Amino acid sequence: MIDYVSLAYLLNIDISDLKSLIGRKLRLMKYRDLEYLVFTREAHGYNEGTVILIGKEPMVIYAYPSIRRLAFLEAASKYMPSDFIVEEKMDGYNVRVVVYNGKLIGITRGGYICPYTTARLSRLYMDKLRGFEQEYPDHVLVGEVVGLENPYVPVEYPEAPRFDLFVFDLMGKDKLKPLSLRDEVVEKYSLRRVRVLGVLSKKDSWRLWEIVDELERDGREGIVIKDPLHRVQPLKYTTVHTNIGDLRSGMKYPFDEGKSFLFPRILRLIAQGYEMKWDRKRLENIAYELGMAILEPAIENLHKRAYGKLIAAEYKLVFPSEEDLSDYLEYMETMGIDIVTSIEGTSEEGIIVRVMKLKQTHNEYGRILETGLSPLD
Repeated sequence: MIDYVSLAYLLNIDISDLKSLIGRKLRLMKYRDLEYLVFTREAHGYNEGTVILIGKEPMVIYAYPSIRRLAFLEAASKYMPSDFIVEEKMDGYNVRVVVYNGKLIGITRGGYICPYTTARLSRLYMDKLRGFEQEYPDHVLVGEVVGLENPYVPVEYPEAPRFDLFVFDLMGKDKLKPLSLRDEVVEKYSLRRVRVLGVLSKKDSWRLWEIVDELERDGREGIVIKDPLHRVQPLKYTTVHTNIGDLRSGMKYPFDEGKSFLFPRILRLIAQGYEMKWDRKRLENIAYELGMAILEPAIENLHKRAYGKLIAAEYKLVFPSEEDLSDYLEYMETMGIDIVTSIEGTSEEGIIVRVMKLKQTHNEYGRILETGLSPLD
């Protein structure tokens, strides 16, 4: 039962306005016995992804602010007020971690409590985070979950091949806290943190090229540039390797992710080719990789569909308990996402489940093969 009076006071919104938002810009959700509201669009100064946990003492979990993307590395020094920190940008998914009423909760960038993320992180870190709720009230850890056993971006990292969280920020209400406080919390609670790749002054920002070149050679995603006091918005930059790799992943499912993946990443490559002064040979090599990344996975999946196979993203997940698995299945149904699951066995960590997330591309490819007509002009 929603206490509209208390929530309206907490959010500083009129009760009538609050009620009118529910179902339009606020979505009521439930995880086990905890009800929560998600801002699905910006409203009354609250950004999309902001969450209100409706417990005995309601708590607002503010959306993680957007990060500006650099087109040119040389522009970084224009935006940083003084010395800046260069951190590794890891290839996973953004999670806000809060301890609420003694329980760890993992919230996705969109503002939903992911049962799988919550279960895995609780197993890994709840014991370590006891006391965090009392010592840092209204504070939220923000990090990247990486590893192959995740339901969003399964990428293997040598330092976290299966599943783990790397903290990159600490939020106090709607503000990003100084990185020194984040580091203090990470050390105090024995958490993991993203790699710091350098502390640079504005005059030696040319070293960004060296950092990115090394990441490129290692096949890593990119960098995030931050003011240590968070006085200005962070900046992000991804490697050529990542931009082409993302296209290859997205074009497996051109009617789901391909269109939104395509132009932004081509634009990034255009900027990189300009700034890096690619010669003809380098340009031809990148153009070949780009073309193959766009066409090869899309054509391979069209062949699969022609042979009657499902076009679906596949993940291997490990659930600590049957209840956690049940929570996840219920969550996916609530979100309207079609999945097919099969239990593959058990391990010390829990139940091993193969998940196939069905894609719109499956149906669109089916219609193209059946009619011979293109759905696009």
